[in-house]
Amino acid sequence: MAFHCCQHVACVPAHNRVLCTVPRTCLSHRMAGVRVHQRTGVVMKSSDATTAELTAEFTGTTFLQLFASAAPAALAPQANGLAVMAMIFAFGGASGAHLNPAVSLMLLLRGKMGSGKAIAYMAAQVAGCVLGALLCTVLIPGVRVGQGMGAPGTCSPAAGLSSMEVFAWEALLTAALGLVVYGCAVVNNAFKAAAPIGIAAFVMCAIMAAGSYSGCVINPARAIGPAIVFGTSLSSVAVYVAGQMAGGALAAALAGLIHNE
Repeated sequence: MAFHCCQHVACVPAHNRVLCTVPRTCLSHRMAGVRVHQRTGVVMKSSDATTAELTAEFTGTTFLQLFASAAPAALAPQANGLAVMAMIFAFGGASGAHLNPAVSLMLLLRGKMGSGKAIAYMAAQVAGCVLGALLCTVLIPGVRVGQGMGAPGTCSPAAGLSSMEVFAWEALLTAALGLVVYGCAVVNNAFKAAAPIGIAAFVMCAIMAAGSYSGCVINPARAIGPAIVFGTSLSSVAVYVAGQMAGGALAAALAGLIHNE
């Protein structure tokens, strides 16, 4: 006997599945339709950011800023990678765990989230990094507000590296990060469960490769937050932020080509 309430394969006996042509109307599918707009990996389809989502982005970037910038320089790759992985596992279910304005920009340009939500996410991410930097002044002896360059988490390129070279490093590394995020957490269902591990592995690899050159910040919120708290040069921070946001835009363009979207 054919069950015409539903097209779900499991609802219809095998020998009668071909007869089931009525649109999905059963309660389970109506409920699924309500839920599907909410969250798919890091993709947030609903139009407005909720308090829970913004709190998750704010809290995740606060801890990311604190843990990653407080670690000794020799452990920077591990500290940053593991902190990113832990925060994605912790907050991915609540907000998608973008934790990075360049990632939110990439998803905005790919049509995965609205402009209002993207801007709200970016503001929460920057605010979280400001708090993370402030916590460093409370928890780390000798660190103070207005300390300037050399304070935990501040952008410090290698001697002799030009502004254009800093821009290029940050743009390329951020674009690569965006492609990893997109490939692991947005378009490929097979890898979504392991996405935090893949993203963390890239962050560790990128810092090992470029940390001694540009510092491998690859996150505008993590460039802006410490600059506000420690009073570093806005012109130098602007180069980082411009490169990182350009990298997010480049990742959006490449993702569309690579994944035929």
